[in-house]
Amino acid sequence: MKVTPIIETERLVLRPFRRRDAAAASYNSRQPSVAHFMSDMVLPTKKDAKRWIRWIYREVTVSGVLAVTLKSSKKCIGLVGAVRQSKVDNEIEILFAIADEYQNNGYAAEAGSALIDWVFANTEVPYLVAIVKHENLASQRVIAKLGFAYSGERRAEYDGEMTDFHYYRLNRPDAQC
Repeated sequence: MKVTPIIETERLVLRPFRRRDAAAASYNSRQPSVAHFMSDMVLPTKKDAKRWIRWIYREVTVSGVLAVTLKSSKKCIGLVGAVRQSKVDNEIEILFAIADEYQNNGYAAEAGSALIDWVFANTEVPYLVAIVKHENLASQRVIAKLGFAYSGERRAEYDGEMTDFHYYRLNRPDAQC
């Protein structure tokens, strides 16, 4: 069963995407840095974004994919999620993308930390994983801030070709070692 949370942090509200977020979701996904590192999630048009939002509600489990919005302006600046990822044997992957002009403000780490806390408090998920392209140094820094441990390399199909990823893992705080 999927439960879609609304999570508030000091500066952000993480909430389900709405149809009216389609223009922002399309715009954010097409930003150069976001599009380069998450090319499988580029939404070229508002219509594509509306289809993607409907897909999230039908198919995505665990927390789903949430809109990252600024509390101050309610503007949608990106996304964060915890989803089953076929690229890593259906483990639960944390993912995040913040529009280029909002990067380097700590929003990805703030959103990721809040989502991790929610997942571990509200589900039985024993651990989360992250897969990050080798050249994506910014996401590697965020993943480290969030407490994930480097756990090796993974090779997976991405954009029609095999790609190498750094693989990280974060066990729930109360896990028995």
